[in-house]
Amino acid sequence: MHVGTRWRRALVLVALSLCSPALASARSALKKIPGARDLGKVSASKPVNITVWLRMHEGSALEQRVQAVHDPSSAQYQQWSSSVFAANAPSATEAQSVSDFLRSQGLKISGVGPNNLYVRASGSAAQVQSALKSELHDVQVGTRTFQANLAGPTLPASVQALVSHVGGLDDLRPQPRNVRPFDPDGRYAPTRLSASPHGLLFSAGCFRKPQTLQFTSSDPPVTAVYSGNRYGQDITNTDPGTVAPCGYQPSDLQGAYSLDKLYRRGLDGTGQTVAIVDAFGSTSIQRDLATFSAVMGLPPADLTIIGTPTEFVGSGTPNAGWAEETTLDVEWVHAIAPGAKIVLVVTPDNSFDNLFQGIIDAANTRGVTSISNSWGSYEIGTDPQFRQAVDSIFQAISSFGIGVNFSSGDGGDGVLDIGFVNSSWPSGSPFVTSVGGVSVSLKKNGKIDFQTAWGNNFTEIADVGNVPVDPVINQGFNGGGGGGVSDVYLQPFYQHQLPGSRRLQPDISWVADPFTGVEIIFTLDGTPTGDQFIEVIGGTSASTPMFSALWAIATQRAGHKLGNAAPRLYRLDDDAITDVAAVSSLANVSGFIKDATGTSPEIPSDLASPLQNLPDFYSALYNSPFSTRWFVLTFGTDSTLPVDRGFDLATGLGTPNPPAFVDSVSRH
Repeated sequence: MHVGTRWRRALVLVALSLCSPALASARSALKKIPGARDLGKVSASKPVNITVWLRMHEGSALEQRVQAVHDPSSAQYQQWSSSVFAANAPSATEAQSVSDFLRSQGLKISGVGPNNLYVRASGSAAQVQSALKSELHDVQVGTRTFQANLAGPTLPASVQALVSHVGGLDDLRPQPRNVRPFDPDGRYAPTRLSASPHGLLFSAGCFRKPQTLQFTSSDPPVTAVYSGNRYGQDITNTDPGTVAPCGYQPSDLQGAYSLDKLYRRGLDGTGQTVAIVDAFGSTSIQRDLATFSAVMGLPPADLTIIGTPTEFVGSGTPNAGWAEETTLDVEWVHAIAPGAKIVLVVTPDNSFDNLFQGIIDAANTRGVTSISNSWGSYEIGTDPQFRQAVDSIFQAISSFGIGVNFSSGDGGDGVLDIGFVNSSWPSGSPFVTSVGGVSVSLKKNGKIDFQTAWGNNFTEIADVGNVPVDPVINQGFNGGGGGGVSDVYLQPFYQHQLPGSRRLQPDISWVADPFTGVEIIFTLDGTPTGDQFIEVIGGTSASTPMFSALWAIATQRAGHKLGNAAPRLYRLDDDAITDVAAVSSLANVSGFIKDATGTSPEIPSDLASPLQNLPDFYSALYNSPFSTRWFVLTFGTDSTLPVDRGFDLATGLGTPNPPAFVDSVSRH
């Protein structure tokens, strides 16, 4: 493995633009987050739920043990803990002491977590502020308003010694990492399943031979001509298997990545259990999964649900997007590891506290060897004490031999989402595996044509009715796999061969570009008996469950638990992971516009703008089936994150080559 020169240059640029260390309070948020405003104290009567996380025992010794059990040169290599948390969990006496204090402050105790890891309490904002000596304010960042504490909580010394973090004082919440192939104007529509009874709806041919197109208008007189690669099928297609734009069903990717060769060897995840943690869940997931399995030619799935799914109540609500997230996660774990059992842990909301409780519940479930998490936020909004508490949980799970995987994000370097460079969290923790995303093109024979970093730019060239746009409209970056340099974590031992001194992500990538996405079957209104639809979807929410399923197959092949994937990935055989290099094309889109002012050339780099100093890209003409507008759609332009030979900040080490991957994992 080597590090490309463009990656080295990008590393310097990214490092220089990083923000200060992650935030512990709203006051530092106001100082460090561009445009943040303090709106004043929250209402005294506002209900507030808090989670007091107790300090785990062992401290730095646990981190040393985690490194040892993942280090082949250590005498403790693969000597996994006999239980997940028992060896270093807080005691019942410690949990009782914390509960007694909270109760003495007028707060109501609502429960103690498994292994005494946390105590939950509730009360008014006035009661919480009085108990913790910490003001709660409303803070506005852009269009978002959230609650945050202006200073860290203050507890009596005897209690403070037992506590690692108090959650619930802020209400920053992670979001699911799924993305649909939206137009820049946001138009999108799924298709009723009845239109394709055999699962062959969307075309598997995403990229076509170069074409020349001409658009004209009479008032004013304009002629525009463009030539270049073509993306997506004709929008007039209605026959199953040809519908625009494109999308992959399980058999497509099973063949493209040679998973079928593993299945013929009996390696399909049998005997393994993959856990998925999602907020809110989907009330129709059992039915949707059964339909997906039948339509896609998969065996019936073994799904167990822990928790109670919440019915979707409309866009703009807290649970918006989570039903589709749940569907994507469950269906594509089953698509990659059809023999594995699936445990879906549904949390009552998408607060960090509840989602991490879901991970604890997943780790405590018998037989689980891989935990998939397709959600996250950014380092900039996380409390250092909270990260430390969560990392202790990840370390305990890893020392037990379970792999925890997180989506690296769908906003590239973060600028699109939050306005400045910042990397994803919890995927950036050194004690989990960060899974990024790629775009993939298949040949007519189903084999891989090319892979590149997932990152799309849009330029509109013709409006509804094929009216030329003069001048063209650069819509810019539309989304891409997350990656970058951590601002809070030092480089973990398994990345020491990489430059710099900070944690880098992603570790590995897989299919995530929604414009080369995967098919799911879901119930649009979220009810158990509603109409079912089929759609194409992507995001690192696709790559993460796929990789989590492959890790289960690797565990089956090894015949024993493997722990966190990331430390192994950097020492696998060369053929286990396929390097993803930059892709360009001699047929990138170019053209000219002729109007009253004369003839203006349109060169490929302008039509793919902004390129953020990335010299290589693949562009294609795209006729949206949703808006009917024409665009130049660019691939491999993941914001400022370069894709290069060897490790890079856009794709990590590359994509798994499943047959060689699972064999190499079993040897390393």
